This record gives sequence, C-alpha cells and structure tokens, in this order.
Amino acid sequence: MSKKQTNKGYEKVADTRNDGKFASPNDIPLAESRGLRLPVDLHEWVESEAQKRGCSRNDLIREAVRFFKAHLEAPHPDSES
Repeated sequence: MSKKQTNKGYEKVADTRNDGKFASPNDIPLAESRGLRLPVDLHEWVESEAQKRGCSRNDLIREAVRFFKAHLEAPHPDSES
C-alpha cells in the first residue's frame, strides 16, 4: 500500500489561519473562481511548465493572463495614435 501524500495546498492555507479564521495566502485579493477547459495540447503544456517552474497551474495561468494584458495595453509602433 502506498504512503499517503500530504496535501501541500492544505498546508499552505492552514499556515495562513489567524485565530481559526481563514486568511488568504495570496498577496493580492482574488475574485471568484472561473472554470476553464483547455485543449489537450495547452493543458499538457500548462502541466509541464508549472512543474518545471515549481509553481501551481493557477499561478502560471495568472502570469500568462497578466503578460497578455500587458502586451495588449502596450503601445505598438505600427499602431496609429
């Protein structure tokens, strides 16, 4: 029989408890959660990249969305302003 693994996410949340009240482990407040279904190739890339970086899939996706947002908001030399 295999040894039961500790849920690291639970440990992280448990460490943030303040007198029995939940306190977010995140530096910034988060909005409600969103479900997201990815094509298989993107799902596999997210899994692999998150493992390489040692971060969660959610952290990687947040970083990707921030990067995309910054790209869209940046001035582009070929655009007329």
